[in-house]
Order: sequence, then structure tokens, then C-alpha cells
Amino acid sequence: MGNNPMQFLMQMMSTGSTPQQMVQNMMKQNPNFNAIVNQMQNSGMSPEQYVRQYAKQNNINIDQMINTIKNRGFKF
Repeated sequence: MGNNPMQFLMQMMSTGSTPQQMVQNMMKQNPNFNAIVNQMQNSGMSPEQYVRQYAKQNNINIDQMINTIKNRGFKF
């Protein structure tokens, strides 16, 4: 997925008009993203909980990314 979460977010947001479309498109384009989505679904956590845990484990500050998502009206 790369080391730049904001670049990844912008790429993801440009691939569809709804969160479901964005996720489906990214799963088709990126095997790593597909694996992470599968791990998230099997974790029993909400998407936000999973993303926050993943970011913490990888020392990624996602506050700006979360704010961008919420400002665009998307919900985790």
C-alpha cells in the first residue's frame, strides 16, 4: 500500500463515488488492500477500530486521514 496514507486515501476516494464502490475498486486493483479488508472483516472490529490499530502498529498518524474522510461525509 505504500507509506503515504494520504496518497492512498486520495487514490481510494478517486476510484468510486460511494464507500462501497471505493472499497470494491481498490480490492480489485490492489492485492494488499484486498488482504487487509479480509483481515479486517475477520477481526470482529469496526473498520475504524481496525484502521486505528493498524496505524498504531505501523507508527502511522492517521488523524488527518480520518478528518478528511469525515469532512467528505463518509462514515467508517
